[in-house]
Amino acid sequence: MSDPSAAEPISIEGRVTDFSPRLSPMLVKELRQGMRTKLFSIAFILLHTFMIFCLLAALSNPGSNDSDGFFWFVIVSVLLFVQPLRGFNALSSEYQLNTMDLIQLTKLNGWRITLGKWTALNAQGMLFLSGVLPYLVIRYFLGNVNFVLDLVALGLIGLGSIFSTAITIGCSVFQNIILRGAIVVGMGIAFTVLFVVVTETILDRGGLGSDQWTAIGLLFIGCAYGCFFFLSFGASRIAPLSENHATRKRLVALLSASLCLGFLLIGADSSPVIITIALILGTACIDALTEPLPVFSRVLIPFSKNPLTRFLAFFLSPGWISGLGFFLICSLSYFGSLYFAGWIDTHDFLNKNEDVIAQLCGCNLFIFPLLIIHIFFPKHTSAHFTFAIYSGIQAGIGGITIMIAAIASAIGRWEDLIYSLIPMPSVLLVAYGETDIERPHYVILTVTTTLLCILVPLLRHRDSVKEFFLHLKPSI
Repeated sequence: MSDPSAAEPISIEGRVTDFSPRLSPMLVKELRQGMRTKLFSIAFILLHTFMIFCLLAALSNPGSNDSDGFFWFVIVSVLLFVQPLRGFNALSSEYQLNTMDLIQLTKLNGWRITLGKWTALNAQGMLFLSGVLPYLVIRYFLGNVNFVLDLVALGLIGLGSIFSTAITIGCSVFQNIILRGAIVVGMGIAFTVLFVVVTETILDRGGLGSDQWTAIGLLFIGCAYGCFFFLSFGASRIAPLSENHATRKRLVALLSASLCLGFLLIGADSSPVIITIALILGTACIDALTEPLPVFSRVLIPFSKNPLTRFLAFFLSPGWISGLGFFLICSLSYFGSLYFAGWIDTHDFLNKNEDVIAQLCGCNLFIFPLLIIHIFFPKHTSAHFTFAIYSGIQAGIGGITIMIAAIASAIGRWEDLIYSLIPMPSVLLVAYGETDIERPHYVILTVTTTLLCILVPLLRHRDSVKEFFLHLKPSI
């Protein structure tokens, strides 16, 4: 007698059309839902419609810059704006629909949730990208087209689509619509600049030299780290505080900066290398300094095994307390990269006050909001120093700096006194660019500001610091 509970065998057609059981459940869920949305269908149809119009325009007027510009404008609009915006509510919608708690009851952790959503959107983006390839080949046969350069440009746009999708998914964890809207505006400005650069490259029909390939390599490293950073950022914000995402994020940042520094060994231009390193270390520092204080009894136990792990806990454990130590490591790494690139010389650097002020103020820009919030905000707020508060304070500091610079410029001869009375890092940077800053009191103000930004948060939350050291003690 056969078992009635036995499942019927799946047909060959069902096995072919269904997803593999080895795939992540979040990936399968997002793919099934995403492919059925009206936005995906409309964008896919409009893409092919405009591509056909571009080919007709190219047939009527071969080699026209206008038809080329419209061709790339459509691709950029779909891949860098329409497709990434679909991840704008990826994580916040789960909270709005009250499904996040249900998802977290499964074996999916925060990283697998964000990775599944990102992979699903990029799989749909690859459909857009592959749909453009036939039109790219047809344009080549029409003539007056550098096919290799077009492929490189299409690859860079695809890389930008992958990166921008990671940004929207990682930042979709914010409940504040204004903050997410500001991120979209920033993305729009950044990718508009990217569109202009790509368009000029395509229309210029220039070759790809060693400098261009170095820039592409740095761009690939930066985008790879950016994707990992924003996905980890979103995962750490939806995960419980007992999970440790900080160690992996900070180690990957240091590794990415080291890979960028390796380009100097092959004789690459130092300017893009230093800029990429500064962006990587800067974003890692901001994330480390805005992490809330975790449940120390859970996340610090792995660091209490031996003296080496206890020492690494001061830089790699979760929370802004170790984030201050990680900030010092990143600052030393940045100064080391400047020295390795030949931008500074030890003797000249120590003898020139303006170089000391400029570099220290550039680093202090990242930690100065800690001083503001730990002085003017309540203690329970400063214990959980969130990214939204950090962004608001940085925006306020920027507005104050603009007003102070305008007042100092209008007064004229008293500008040195004004800059000295308001020793914010951004104000001192303005003084570095506008005045003769080789004065000893500027160096004293810069060093004092650096120490205050580190000591004031630690002293105000000395109970949390004591708890931090207590859980690092080896268990007997």
